[in-house]
Amino acid sequence: MTQPQDLPARATRVAKSVVRAGLAKAPGAARLARAAYFGALNWRTAQHVAYRSWLQDQSAAALPAGVLHGPSVTVVLDVTGQQRAAMDRAVARVTTQTYANWDLVVTTDAASSRSAGSLRAAAEVVEGATPSERMTAASMIATGEYVLFVGPYDVLYRDSLASLVAAVTDADIAYGGDDIAQVSVDRRGVERVHRKDPFFTPAWNPELLHSTPYLGTVVLFRRTLVVAATVRDLPGAELWDLQLRLTRGGATVAHAEGIVAGRLPSAPSPSDRTARTVLREALAAEGTPSCTVAPGQLPGTWSVRYPLDDEPLVSIVIPSKNAYEVVRRCVESIYATTAYRSYEVVLVDTGSDDPQVLAWYDEMSELHESFRVVDWPEKPFSYATSCNAGAAAAHGEVLLMLNNDTEVLEPSWLHVMVGEAQRPEIGVVGCLLLYPDRLTVQHAGIGLGIKSVAGNSLSGLRLDGRLSRTQRLMLWTRRDASAVTAACIAVRKTVYDEVSGFDPEFRITFNDVDLCLRIGALGYRIVYTPDVRLLHHESKSIAPTRDWSELYGAAELFRSRWGDLVAHDPHLNGNLSRTTTSYRLPLHDL
Repeated sequence: MTQPQDLPARATRVAKSVVRAGLAKAPGAARLARAAYFGALNWRTAQHVAYRSWLQDQSAAALPAGVLHGPSVTVVLDVTGQQRAAMDRAVARVTTQTYANWDLVVTTDAASSRSAGSLRAAAEVVEGATPSERMTAASMIATGEYVLFVGPYDVLYRDSLASLVAAVTDADIAYGGDDIAQVSVDRRGVERVHRKDPFFTPAWNPELLHSTPYLGTVVLFRRTLVVAATVRDLPGAELWDLQLRLTRGGATVAHAEGIVAGRLPSAPSPSDRTARTVLREALAAEGTPSCTVAPGQLPGTWSVRYPLDDEPLVSIVIPSKNAYEVVRRCVESIYATTAYRSYEVVLVDTGSDDPQVLAWYDEMSELHESFRVVDWPEKPFSYATSCNAGAAAAHGEVLLMLNNDTEVLEPSWLHVMVGEAQRPEIGVVGCLLLYPDRLTVQHAGIGLGIKSVAGNSLSGLRLDGRLSRTQRLMLWTRRDASAVTAACIAVRKTVYDEVSGFDPEFRITFNDVDLCLRIGALGYRIVYTPDVRLLHHESKSIAPTRDWSELYGAAELFRSRWGDLVAHDPHLNGNLSRTTTSYRLPLHDL
């Protein structure tokens, strides 16, 4: 049986066989060979090979001009409890930085102060009883404009400081991605680092920071802000707490798109009690003390649910035409499953002529006072205009736009959606949509630039699949997104009216993405939550023949309007492939 470690060599042999078969002189032979190479790898090995290739490209790339002599940085290195050899290796990682304008403060406990004091690279040594006391004291004596804390589970790479300084410009905080660093030392004392499982972080993302400490631990902070705030005694969560408090106070945040540091596999997470304390205090300081904080789907992640101010009327707007089995399944799942009681269903009929559907409308109207049909016999069909017609007829404070080919799964879905939509800073709320097998992702937000314009994030991945660290975190955490699909979105009616609803110029395609971006341009944020899951029998009610001229025209209009965001979606790391929705590194994009 072929072992995993043999797969790269096996794939290389497959690729070479393509060339030997006489394709070397054929057009596109290199692409065919790459396709054969990656096709012979399993998914995880392919991603490992892609990451190794990415690291090689990064090491060969030249640093930005002038970055080696930017603002001064004080590195605060905590060597508490480490053996002398480990201390020396940690200091060596600092002294071999390509960035030059730094100094060093070593923090220790009393037990290790003697050995730490003998470290020649140490400009200062700070002793303290707790990490928070040592970090605060080190910040007060530091001389750098910025301070960077390095703990016993952090691994600096040669360009760590340079990457962060290149990103920070005039911001107060700078962060980047990290990977898992397996460190070993051979018999000659030479350190070897095996790097894997990178997390390619998005740009500044407040909701994600409430879900998990995604900024990491190797982070540049403006020193004066740290001194003013002090570091609180929250074992394992000191930096997460500091990040939440500083950003809540208006600190500006910069993002390095690369991988700036490593984290040892043995690195612990803060206790559940400590993490809850950090989150609850942050939420209380933001004015929402009654939020529910519960463990998330992944270790080290948290689910925050916002309470309802009251129970406002929600208008569930569903455009539909004929498709009896499809629309019946959707509407009946709402009435059978939903625990939230203050809602109405506004079904916008765009020209049904099926007697069975029309009879069902009458039946539902008799069964439920909250069920209404709005006649909108529009030709040709326009999703944008039909939704606007439903919104105009709606009585609710919150609009819930819903495709007729969706199916409600959980009683709490409206409580969660409305709780998010009621927040004054939030414009649109979207959720996790699954295909009918309940295991395959259909939508987890929308990424701009994917497949040339925009695509459903993580579509096609399986919940029970072997996902990368980036994929897991992007799938299972509440986070800001540039857009979400209107197959299921919640938006306050006042916000919807503020932008005059969907733009009729986007008749079928990209109308939801355009709506989100116009709302976002007003300063509202767009939120994706995996705490709500619906089934989406995608496009079941749309004719199989697609109007390609409409699609191409909508794509051209969208690019002309939102070209800058298509080129760079801040919520989609620039290192990830744009030819796939999978949030992975490029392999053999053909």
